[in-house]
Amino acid sequence: MTFKIKTSVAKRFRKFNKDLGLRQSASLDLMPDFFETNRLSPTQHLGPNMKSLENHLEKRINASIAIVRAIESTQTKPTQAMLAALFESLPEKAKRKLPPSFEQALQNTLAHKPITPQLPESLPEKKDLREVLKNIEMVKPTFGKPYLKVNMEYDELKSLKYKYHVYHD
Repeated sequence: MTFKIKTSVAKRFRKFNKDLGLRQSASLDLMPDFFETNRLSPTQHLGPNMKSLENHLEKRINASIAIVRAIESTQTKPTQAMLAALFESLPEKAKRKLPPSFEQALQNTLAHKPITPQLPESLPEKKDLREVLKNIEMVKPTFGKPYLKVNMEYDELKSLKYKYHVYHD
């Protein structure tokens, strides 16, 4: 089968294929597919279609914004106003005054070094906690927030949960 094409069109088509890195037959095969899937005509100009699509999307977005604003004005703000009115009528609770001796004892306690229970170094809980903390590493993904990852066998984690009576996942 032969095609008659102007020389200028053939040169332009070859340059186009060379820029895309496609064979001429492959690009000719892709062209009708493009027009059929996008329901376009080669004689049709894309400018008005894209503009009309853009205008349609903008109208839908504006309509969505109007719906959200209507919901806010008819539902959220009245509910907030009712709650504010309800709480305004409540009297403020008077703070209970502690007896002076207890208050003084509390201040004396807070002024001194905080009390921390002294635990023996050889507690198995402390050892287990150290092992878990050693196996934690920070992961910084390309997208999203950094998170902590525990490098531990599932059976080991399961036994720790059983040992410390943690029955949820």
